[in-house]
Amino acid sequence: MTRRLLAAVALALAAASAPSAQTQEVRAGGEVVRTFEVRDGQVYLDGRHLADAVPPGLDLDGFSMMPLELTGPIVPVLEVDGAVYVLEGEKLVPMDASSRPGRGVYILGDVTPEAVAEMPEESMTPIIEEAYMRDVAARNEALYDRMQQAESMESEVGALAARVRARPRGPERDRLREQLRGLISDLLSLKHEIRDEEIAVVAERLDAAREELEDRRGHHDDIVNGRLRELVGGQ
Repeated sequence: MTRRLLAAVALALAAASAPSAQTQEVRAGGEVVRTFEVRDGQVYLDGRHLADAVPPGLDLDGFSMMPLELTGPIVPVLEVDGAVYVLEGEKLVPMDASSRPGRGVYILGDVTPEAVAEMPEESMTPIIEEAYMRDVAARNEALYDRMQQAESMESEVGALAARVRARPRGPERDRLREQLRGLISDLLSLKHEIRDEEIAVVAERLDAAREELEDRRGHHDDIVNGRLRELVGGQ
């Protein structure tokens, strides 16, 4: 049985390895972070067990997935044996019966590493890149604009290089070649600026992850007791 985690096309990229949360978390800048998880066939949203989330006829018995961190307009979607379900109103409903019929989905990751390994890299790369760009657009508009500028400059470089190659040797070819050199230099500088900012974003998220880990360590017993109550029904 192939069970695959999906997210709707208009969504930002989410981290499939994000830790589970007991409540919604508000991070710096007012960003609300939620979690979606399937554990032992049961659905959890922000750590809450959604007892009525699984519709009759959908067998998730024994099925678990890593917690999915949700930021922005992210909608969890599950594909089970080719059938797609959307989480709406805290219930999983068939895609064609949801508010999103006919809309595409991005595959963010399969439940098992083996299933991910079977997907051709050429199929995964554009999905990952597009999802990443949507994430950047949602989080940092200025960085997104610079990345779009770099993409436009890449096209200019290709077009100008074709003009240089088409010219016979001579002053005009030399002039275009120098123009191409300058454009390549500007593009490289822009890419360095983009990379610097991407590294800064990763460093910020890493610091936040470390703080979250330390906070969870400080609430070790509370988390254990909460998990115990979930498992034994509060008894």
